[in-house]
Amino acid sequence: MAAAARALAAGHGACASYVANALVEPDGDFLALLVGDELRGLCWFGSRGNLVLLGDDDLPGAATAAAVQATRIPWRIAMGPPPLVDALVPHLSARPLLHRDQSWYAVRPSEVDQGLLRDDVRMAQRGDREALMSATLQLNESDLHIDPRRVDRRWLRDSVLGRIAEGSTHVIGPVGGVQTKLDLGSRGPGGCVVEGVFTMPQWRGRGLAAGLVASVAAQRPESLVCLHVGVANFAARAAYERAGMSEQGRCRLLLLG
Repeated sequence: MAAAARALAAGHGACASYVANALVEPDGDFLALLVGDELRGLCWFGSRGNLVLLGDDDLPGAATAAAVQATRIPWRIAMGPPPLVDALVPHLSARPLLHRDQSWYAVRPSEVDQGLLRDDVRMAQRGDREALMSATLQLNESDLHIDPRRVDRRWLRDSVLGRIAEGSTHVIGPVGGVQTKLDLGSRGPGGCVVEGVFTMPQWRGRGLAAGLVASVAAQRPESLVCLHVGVANFAARAAYERAGMSEQGRCRLLLLG
């Protein structure tokens, strides 16, 4: 079953990065979706409340949603093929906060636009905490429609400091004056997933996000660097394409309130 799961994830490419990595470095819980004795899909429940669904186009959505519901494993954000994600909606107790299409982008380090590489990219420091907290709140509000007043500041502070301590946050700008930032999420054989790209409003229009993404991607040891973004977020998609990324596929995203 393990070999079949890895093959299934490999067949979905960049869209399965989270799952492919979790299969190697165990994280969260898996639900196998079988048709007879054949593995036709996987559901991965990550430790941060994320649910990623993988499956063939003809995998029954209603049966998959029922199987997810039967696990009673809590999740807050789901991603996967539209039929599978959409089938979760009738099981929700309230209207979702977000229900939209996402584009998966990816680039190999050797494919990065060398002309965009910068020498002022640095690892975030503790002195960047307040700026990074502000960036996260603004990103959540503008992209995910999460009211900043609903965010637990202690949790946010600890999350930001945790990422700083583990060296997963990269920024451009002086200490305490972050201009643009990104975080490195899941990493492993499936690739490195970039998350939380955000440029402060007063620094937009200068190519900072494209430069940061290109510079970080060019230095990663993984064979693939990827991220997902709202299909309608044309400004962000243009920045990623300037950095050398190309669209690899699409999925549906569902965020609970």
